[in-house]
Order: sequence, then structure tokens, then C-alpha cells
Amino acid sequence: MKQNLVTEKALQILQQKKSDFAEEKKKDALESFNAIPMPKEKEEEWRYTSIDKFKLDSYVAEEPKTIISVLSEELGEGVVITDINSALDKYPACQNYLFRSTDFKKDKFIAFNASHFNNGVFIYVPKNIEVTVPIRLKFDSEGKTGIIHNLIVAEANSKVDIIEEYSGNASFNSCVTEVYANHNAKVNFNHLNNFNKDAYSFTNITGALERNAYVNWISGCFGGRINRLKIDTIFVGQGSSATNLGIFMGKGKEHLDFTTNMYHNAENTTNDVLVDGIMKDESSSVYRGLIRIPKEGQKTNSYLANHILKLGDKTLANSIPSLKIDANDVKASHGATVGQINDEHLFYLMARGLSKEEAQNLIVEGFFEPIIQKIPSEEVREKIRELVRK
Repeated sequence: MKQNLVTEKALQILQQKKSDFAEEKKKDALESFNAIPMPKEKEEEWRYTSIDKFKLDSYVAEEPKTIISVLSEELGEGVVITDINSALDKYPACQNYLFRSTDFKKDKFIAFNASHFNNGVFIYVPKNIEVTVPIRLKFDSEGKTGIIHNLIVAEANSKVDIIEEYSGNASFNSCVTEVYANHNAKVNFNHLNNFNKDAYSFTNITGALERNAYVNWISGCFGGRINRLKIDTIFVGQGSSATNLGIFMGKGKEHLDFTTNMYHNAENTTNDVLVDGIMKDESSSVYRGLIRIPKEGQKTNSYLANHILKLGDKTLANSIPSLKIDANDVKASHGATVGQINDEHLFYLMARGLSKEEAQNLIVEGFFEPIIQKIPSEEVREKIRELVRK
């Protein structure tokens, strides 16, 4: 098997040279970071997630120590995979797309990432190129912090599958990934994170979809004292579409904060979101799902659903789906359920010789399996099953 254009060792080295473009962007982002106050739980986007005791400033001076592995076969003519700092010097496309749809002027955590990232990956797929093997990215944070910014560009009529995984023992993780799917591009983007129980993680993923582009988001969210994942999908071109399958599970005293925002800014766009979660022990969660359709979004067809299963009386789960619609020729709806485990199901399994723990584990696997079966990649399906069983 041939290794990719960039070796694992090359991606582990932080580039010393920084482009003028990057430095100027970081300067602007730092000004925004200093000007934006820390969010409060009373704000809608942070409701049910308290970070009053979290001191973001204490991580500002820390240099990230992150191992990045790229494990893929030779991908195709013109495909680029390199570290973000090298790309800013070498590839104009990197400068053209960086921060195009990710606004660091409104979000303090995105501004932090934009002003302090020292590592990340740039992936570029030229037009008319279909990458036939998945690109696998593994981010393993060994130091106190991991500050990663990734940029993925799929040009017209291209196709690419990406699997990014985050893990490690860092106490703070700041991750931002930008995905740009141009005309008729198809992107399967898989995000998995599995952090230790004391970690704080704030991940923002943004996708911009041009005409007839398609993005399939797959996400699995596990672990962390606070583990916040936000996926913003921006439908820029007519006929663009997206699906979004998400799984999260909390245990101990972990808190999971999962958000999907869908912005239908063009006509004839489609979207389907399904996010399921399970809370154990004394864990807590909040899911927010937004479908936003302005006047320009006529003929939109958009749906989101969220289901959360609570195992135990000490768990806490909140589901906040919402629709904001200004167009009159659309189909948009949502559904949400939060409930306890069915005692009859538990009794039935225990009556057939299973312990309470074995019965609960079987119910957990059965709860997630319908959504897991919808995931195209067998590799990702098995990875999520392993995380669910831990």
C-alpha cells in the first residue's frame, strides 16, 4: 500500500514559517477574541451548558502538542494533503477559502481557534477527481491543549470521503473544520471524538454547499467534562442537499452539547437530520437543532429529529429543535423525544438471565443500531459500535 503525499512525520512538525495572510487573519481574530465576552448560560446558544468556571484565557499561551496521522493510499492526480501552515504559504486555494464561511467575529471560541491555531490539515480535491479511498485523519493531543484548524475543499464534480478522529489526554481541545463542497461535489464527512472525562472540548464544523453539492455528515460524540460539537450547514447553491447522522453518549458526570444548524439560503435545497443520544449515571446533555429558511430558500425540504434515552433518575437531557421560516413554499418539520428506559423491556431481559447491566447494554446497542445502520462506511459503523460498548 502506497502512503499519501504527506508522511505522518511531516505532519507532526509545526511549521515555523507563517504566511503574511495567516498572520493578518490571526491578528484580526485576536482582536475579536479580546472584544467578545465569554458566553453566558442565559444566552440561547449556551442554554443548559454552564462554562462560568471555565477560564479560556488560561490556555492562550499554551503551545499545542498534537500528533496528526494521515493514513491513506495514493489518492489521485492533483489531490493535496498537507499541514495548514504549509498550505497557507504554497496553495492560493487555502487563502481563498480560509474563514470564508466561518465567522470568528461573533463566537469567542471560534475567534480563539482562529487566533491561536498552530496546526491542522489542508485537503484539496481538484475538479472531476473522485477519491476512491477514505482519507483518515487522527488527532491525538498529548499536551495540555490541542488547537486544530482544518480546511477541506472539494472542487466541482469531485468526490471524497473523510474520517477525522479526535482523542487523547489534553485538558482542552479547540477544533475547527471548514468544508467547502463546490458545484456537484459529494463529500462524506465523518467526525468522531472520544475524550477523557475531565477534558473540555469545543468543536465547530462548517460546511458550505454550492449548486447541486451534497454533504453527508456523520458524527459520534463521546466523553469530556464538557464536550460541545456544533455543525453548521450553509446551503449556498440551488439543488444542494445534506444528511446529518449523529450519536452521542454521556456517562459519569460528563456533559454533551450537540448542535446542528441548517441555513437554507438558496432554492430547492434538501436536508435530513437525525441525532440520537443516551445519558447514563449523572451525565447531562443538550441538543439544539435549527432549520433556518429565509425568503431566498423557496422549495426547501428540511427535517430534523432528535431522540434521547435516559438511563437513571440522575441524568438530565434537553432537546431544543426550532424552525425559523420566512419563505412560503417549503416543507419543514421537526420531532424530538426524551424518555427513560422502559422498565418492562429491562424486566423482560433480566427475566431471561441477563444482569441489569447486561440488559441495559443490550438496550443501548439496540437504541443506536438503527442510526448506525444508516452510516455508509462499515469502518465508521464498527468504530462507533466500539465506542458505544465502552
